[in-house]
Amino acid sequence: MGKSDAEELEAHLARRDALFRQPNAADAMAWWNETMSNIPPHDPLVPLAACHKARLQWLDATDDMLAQSKLWLAENGFRADWQGADPLTPAKRDADRILIGKEPLNKREADDDFNPEGK
Repeated sequence: MGKSDAEELEAHLARRDALFRQPNAADAMAWWNETMSNIPPHDPLVPLAACHKARLQWLDATDDMLAQSKLWLAENGFRADWQGADPLTPAKRDADRILIGKEPLNKREADDDFNPEGK
């Protein structure tokens, strides 16, 4: 018996999250092949660049992850935007997390804004 749709989605997101936490060329290429139907990238760095660009939109990316991805992209000649969307800043990421009921990753001034119960 195969996995349910929910189980398949959970497994896919777990693989994506692991890649976003530790971007590397081999796993980025495997992710590329899975999501792009084995269309070869026009440059071998493209899958890892796509991973870094997507990580810059990920609400679970830490401040260090955001900085590391921006640096990697700049050092390798890629823009940091994702299809026109600017990369998240720590403040924007935390504001977006609060909007969907998640705690901000930076607790400093965001503590006053986070109130998932609406009280």
